[in-house]
Amino acid sequence: MAKRGNDKFRHQPHPDKKKFHKHSSNPHIAVKKTKNISKQEELFERYKEDLGHDYSLNDILEVGYPIIEAKIDIIASGKPNDVLQELHIFLLESVNAGLDTKILLAEFLGVSINDFISDELFTLLENGLIAISEEDKYRVTAKGDAFVAEQKFIPVTSQEEFTFFVDGFSQTISDQPIDYLSKSENRLTSTLKVDFQFVQENWMEINKCFTKSTYGEKEIVDLANFKRSFVFPPATRFKNVFILIYYPKDLSGKKIQIKAYSNDNKFLKTETATLITLFSKDKFLFDFSKELELTEEFKAQFIDSSKEIEQEKKLAGEYKDISTFEHKELIREALLTAELAVYIESPWIRKATMEYFDAIKFFLEKKNTKLFITYGIDSRPINLPHRETFEALENIRAKYKDRFFLWHLPTHFQKSFPNRHGSHRKILIKDHEYYVKGSFNWLSYSGNETDSYAVEEGTQFFDNVKSFWQKIFSEYKLDLKTLSF
Repeated sequence: MAKRGNDKFRHQPHPDKKKFHKHSSNPHIAVKKTKNISKQEELFERYKEDLGHDYSLNDILEVGYPIIEAKIDIIASGKPNDVLQELHIFLLESVNAGLDTKILLAEFLGVSINDFISDELFTLLENGLIAISEEDKYRVTAKGDAFVAEQKFIPVTSQEEFTFFVDGFSQTISDQPIDYLSKSENRLTSTLKVDFQFVQENWMEINKCFTKSTYGEKEIVDLANFKRSFVFPPATRFKNVFILIYYPKDLSGKKIQIKAYSNDNKFLKTETATLITLFSKDKFLFDFSKELELTEEFKAQFIDSSKEIEQEKKLAGEYKDISTFEHKELIREALLTAELAVYIESPWIRKATMEYFDAIKFFLEKKNTKLFITYGIDSRPINLPHRETFEALENIRAKYKDRFFLWHLPTHFQKSFPNRHGSHRKILIKDHEYYVKGSFNWLSYSGNETDSYAVEEGTQFFDNVKSFWQKIFSEYKLDLKTLSF
C-alpha cells in the first residue's frame, strides 16, 4: 500500500465530530442522557455478536418511541347474554308450536300481556324473524326458522368509549397501551397526524382493533358524537426502546444495521423495520444534541443530505469504488463536513444542482472555506446551464465572491487552450482528504433508484490529494493563489 502523506490537517478531528456516530475498532456503549446503564450493558453482552463477525455493536441508545393515544365515542354491536338468546329461541319455538298470539304466550308464561314479552316480540318482528297475519297471529318466517336451527342471536348495541394506540411512524393501530413509558430525553418526533380524516381513512383497521380488544364479541357499527368526543391533538406517549446500531468492520459496501428491543429484551420487529427506513433517509435520526445552532439549522433544511464516512474506513485503503447512487450522498457529505475547500467539476449545470443549494450555503457559512465549481462541455446553447438554477447560483457567489469561484471552462480555455472547447470530466475533491473521478454528472443528474437509470461508477482516492489539487489547477491554468488553504 502506498505511504500516506502527512498533510497537517489529515488527522485533525472534525470540530463537529461529536455530532456523528463514528465506527471504532473498540465498540463502546453510548450512555448519553440515560441512567439505565445496567440495561445497556446487559443488551451489549447479549447481542454484541448478533450479526456475526462482519459487524461490531458500536452504539446502544435509549430513546422514546412515539405512540399516539386516541379516544373516540362509538356505537358497538355484540352478542347478548345467553338468557336473552335462549328467550328469543324459546319464543320462536313457542309460536311454531301454536302459541301464535300475544295473549296465548302471556298466559303460557304466566305474565301480563304488557310485560317484557311485548318488547321481545317487537324485537323479533323488527329483525324479520316473525310476521303478523291478517288475523293478528304470529308466524315464524324462514329467517326465523334458520335462526332457531343455527342457534343465532340478535345483536345488542351500546355506546362506548374506545381508546386505541397508533405507531407514530408506521401507523400500526393497536389496542394495547405502552408497557414501559420512556423517561429518556432522547425522543423521536412523529410526523403522523391522527385526526378526523385519519379515523375515517383507517376505519376498518380501527374496527378490527376494537373487535380484537373484545375477543371477537363486538364490532363498531357507528360513531357516536365522534367530532365532539375526539380530542385533537391526541396525546403522544413515548415507549421506551433500546436502539442497537451495528457498524460493518470492512469496506465491502455493507450498510449500518439497526435493531430495536423493548425494556424486557423483546425484539421489536415493526419498530426495527421502521427505524431502518427512517435512518436510510436521515443520518441525523439519532442525533439528539443541541450544541451548535448552525448544525441545527442545517439539519432542519437538509436533514437527509449527510453520509457518514468514518475516518478509520477512509484510511483503510488506497482507493474505493463508488456505485451510482453513492455519488449523490458523497457530494452532500463533502459539503457538510469539509473544513477547507471543495472542488466540483461537471460538464453541465442543470436543475439537479438545486438539490445541493442548502449544503452549499451551509459550507460557505463556515469561516475561510472555499468552493470551486468548473463546468461546460462546450459553448453551444444546448449545453448552457439551466437559467433559473444558474441565476440562483450566481446570487450565492455574489454573497461569497472572495471564496466561491465559478469558472465556465469553454470561456476560460479560449485564452490559453485554443483547441479546447470544454471538459467532459467529472471530479469531486474534498479538502486534502479525498478526490473522486468517474462518470457521474455531479451537477446535472437528479435521478433515483426507483427510476430508469444508467450505471455511473467512480473511484474515490485517499492518497496524494494535495498533489491532485495542484495537478488540476496547473492543467487548466487556474489561479494557483486560490489554493492557499
